[in-house]
Formats: sequence, C-alpha cells, structure tokens
Amino acid sequence: MFLISICVCTFKRPAGLAKCLASLASMQLPGGCELEVVVVDNDSAASARPFVESLQTSYPLALRYFCEQQSGVGFARNRCLAESAGAWIAFIDDDEWADPQWLKELWSHLQASGVDGVFGPVLANFEVDPPAWLRQSGVYERHRDPSGKRLSWKNCASGNVIFRKKLVDGVGGFCADFAASGAEDAEFFWRCLQAGAVFEWCDSAIAQENIPPARMTRHYVLRRAYLGGHNYARLQAHQMGPSVYLNLFIRGSIVIVAFGFLALLARIAGNPRALFFETKVAGGWGKLKAAFSMPEREYGPGS
Repeated sequence: MFLISICVCTFKRPAGLAKCLASLASMQLPGGCELEVVVVDNDSAASARPFVESLQTSYPLALRYFCEQQSGVGFARNRCLAESAGAWIAFIDDDEWADPQWLKELWSHLQASGVDGVFGPVLANFEVDPPAWLRQSGVYERHRDPSGKRLSWKNCASGNVIFRKKLVDGVGGFCADFAASGAEDAEFFWRCLQAGAVFEWCDSAIAQENIPPARMTRHYVLRRAYLGGHNYARLQAHQMGPSVYLNLFIRGSIVIVAFGFLALLARIAGNPRALFFETKVAGGWGKLKAAFSMPEREYGPGS
C-alpha cells in the first residue's frame, strides 16, 4: 500500500483553501493507495488553523495542519516535505481545485510509466467574466503537452504535480534564494532532472485555477510577465553562473525590439493579441534587468 501526501501551501486565502480542500475530499481515489492531506500555513498568525482543524473530525482523508513561520513559499514547501509521511508528494495550490479524476489520473500515469514525477495542466477559471480584450489576448492559455511527453525544467511547476519523495534525498529541498520571489519549483525540478530524474506530462490530470478580478488587469498581467523574465534570468545564473547574464541581456534586448514592434502594430490594428506581445516585452525587460536589480517579493507579507 502506497501513501501519497497531498500538500497545500496557503497564505491568507480562506475561500480558496476551502474550495481546494473540498475538491480533494470529493475526488476519485486511486486504487492501492492511502492518502493524507498536509496543509502548511505561511501566515505567521496561523490564520488558517481554526478552519482546517474544524474539518479534521469529519474530513474523509487524514488532514494535518502546520504553520511555517518563515515567510516565503519555498520555506512552506520545505515544511511540506518535512512533515509529509508519504513516499509520494503531490502539490496543488490554495487558489486551485482538483477535477474529480485529478489524482487518479496522475497515479495511473505514474504506474504505467515508472517515471519519477508527473505534471498536469492548470486551467484558468475566471471568477467573473473577464474583459473581452483579456480573454481574446490568450495570455491565460497555458501551454499543454500530449500525455507521455518527457519534460524539461521549463515545463515543471508545482501547481499540479506528483513526484517521488526520495528525490529530495538526492538534491535537497526548495532553494531559499527563490523562496519569496517564486521559481523555487522550477529550480528544484531542474536539480532533480540534472540528477537523472525523469518527468512526464499527463494531460488528463486537470486542476483549475481561480482568476479573481485583481488578476484581470493589464498592470497585473504585465507585472507577472516581468517577474517571470526576471526569475528566468536569475534561475539561469543560479544554475550556470553569472556569465549568462550577458547573453540574457542581449536576448532580452532583441525580444523587446521585436515584440515591441509587433505590439505596436497590433495596437494600431486593434488586434487583441497586442497584450500577448506586450507580455513578451515585459518578460524581456525582466531578463535584461535581472543582473542589475534585486528580486521582487511575490509571496508573503509585502507581496
């Protein structure tokens, strides 16, 4: 009998956490497995404790709560690893919920493939009808792969994944350098791949992500694109040394010019894809400035 630890890091999202835990309670269970749900609260005030503890007597799965005082999602993920009893770790975010067959599909793919980890899609689910310009821009349409495709680190994120806990024994946990800025998951899975791990995609293991109105603004979308480019450059430098910043500065400059021109043409033509091109420009600025600016806090107080 295998034990799977489903881990949820949370920070002041009571409604999101409630929906996430409700989806886990009602999902179809994989055969031959026992499950536990580990909630790690990254709010030093332990604001999620009363809610999670109120569920424990009636929740259909073993449900455990911990508070991680050190601020940053990477520290919360490491607390998940430390507290989990399972040989397999699954992560899902507190602004997501699982489709009924989510874990069953991940586990079936693991059993059939024998790989070290399986990732699935996270689909945008708008809390309210988004503006037409946002929906038509396609900025929330995440890349998807056919099931069974081998993955590089660029396609490995922690919002929908299951992996062998033994990987941590070989490479360590999530890096503190990315704990507050994000990209701690990509950095971790990159190290796993360098150590010989094999990861695959399962397109039928679906999680849904809530997109509130605050994330439906041009400012938010462009800021996230900028931070993504900034973290991408920092991650490259972390793995391969600071000399890569020169190459990324050149690449970022080319991206800014090329996609800036496309964005201008799209704006003139009234093409809704203009925002998509603008996100490329913002990401290019992030790559260009990464060597000269400190990372911005994306998780925890002040984010």
